[in-house]
Amino acid sequence: MTKKEIRSMIREKKKQLTPDEIREYSEKVCSILINEPVYKNARVIYPYLAYNQEIITDTLIERAWLDGKEVAVPKCGDNNSMEFYRIGSFEEVAPGYCDIPEPIGGDRADDSEALILMPGLAFDMSFNRIGYGGGFYDRYLDRKPGCRFVKVAFAYDFQLLEHIDAEEHDHKVDIIVTAGGCIFSEEFEKNE
Repeated sequence: MTKKEIRSMIREKKKQLTPDEIREYSEKVCSILINEPVYKNARVIYPYLAYNQEIITDTLIERAWLDGKEVAVPKCGDNNSMEFYRIGSFEEVAPGYCDIPEPIGGDRADDSEALILMPGLAFDMSFNRIGYGGGFYDRYLDRKPGCRFVKVAFAYDFQLLEHIDAEEHDHKVDIIVTAGGCIFSEEFEKNE
């Protein structure tokens, strides 16, 4: 299947989820990551703010604040760029680009190490990712070659596919978290 076909198929499956199913699944996934050393050892997290039927990251964000971690969320610019800005409460966000929640102001984050959650529509067992087609995360990571980001994806079971045709510019994730647990890439485990 092409990326376009995969995006269409996954979008349709996500639309069939009820708000209760999304909330319940999100709680499980956030809880799993919160109990992992990769979260516990992170000083800074860069989560996305959920939109449409994405796995909701609010529980993770609230826990990070309680744990004294810095939290920075993405904001898209006019020139198809994306930066992360620190937030200390959900009152500091409002609908922005494509009505996706993003920070109203705040300090731009420029950390050299962070746990970054990368949203996507599909992932495979080689840790490839299909995003929404804007390339925001790939371009952001391209601009940060010396940074040590642990790239995490939250995924519904149906978003995990056998194989995705990745392109050279596509950044892989290090960890995929589903309600069944964490799946770690060999590359990530080697470097830990």
